Amino acid sequence: MRTALNLLNKIVDLGYDQQKVLVSIDKILDKKLGIEGRKPLSDEVLTDIIFEDILGIFQEEAGKSQEGCSASI
Repeated sequence: MRTALNLLNKIVDLGYDQQKVLVSIDKILDKKLGIEGRKPLSDEVLTDIIFEDILGIFQEEAGKSQEGCSASI
């Protein structure tokens, strides 16, 4: 299993702003895991399903952004 910090770094590598991603991940994890008992990002272990679901959201958005850029060239 991977941590929320791994997820943050992977999404930032897609070109997203770290602070904005951090807020988004935090909100998503609050909904999925609940606010109670949350750990620091480096200690918060995510199941592969949750990790891939959240990463997929950002990958899909990154793909849409790239398609829009190439279409306007």
